[in-house]
Amino acid sequence: MFYDQAVKMSNETRADLIAAIGKAVQAFQDATDSFDEAAAARLGINRTDLRCLGVVAARGPVSVGEIGRAVDLTRGAATTALDRVERAGYVRRIRNPEDRRGVLIVMTDAGRAATGAIWAPMVAAGDVMLSRYSLAELRTILRFLEESRQAQLDELGQGSQDPTTG
Repeated sequence: MFYDQAVKMSNETRADLIAAIGKAVQAFQDATDSFDEAAAARLGINRTDLRCLGVVAARGPVSVGEIGRAVDLTRGAATTALDRVERAGYVRRIRNPEDRRGVLIVMTDAGRAATGAIWAPMVAAGDVMLSRYSLAELRTILRFLEESRQAQLDELGQGSQDPTTG
């Protein structure tokens, strides 16, 4: 929509396109926020719980401390959130095979099914959409997303963070 409007401008300038991108990014962030809110409601959990569940889904077996660091929660707050997610049936605790005193959080089959029902259609739609772009365009999109994410982290004072490790 924003791209179409920008392209239709008879005297499109770099500034016009940058402004259209800014509006499109804001609209994308708003839509993502609304989608996540609806997903949390559908799962019967809150947004913090959803963020914790997302870390487990992305990383596999993970410690409570690692989840807390990834979503910027204390270990106690992460434990409380994960208690709720576990009661909902989406995760479970298992013994850490490398440290008998440790516990790891893993997705349950019910958790995979519930989250898959929500995000699988979005992943499929994204695959179709991205299939229309050239390799050069995909590299540009990826670079924009990575640089935008880094700018947000820098503004938060968190510096460079690998998205797979928090």
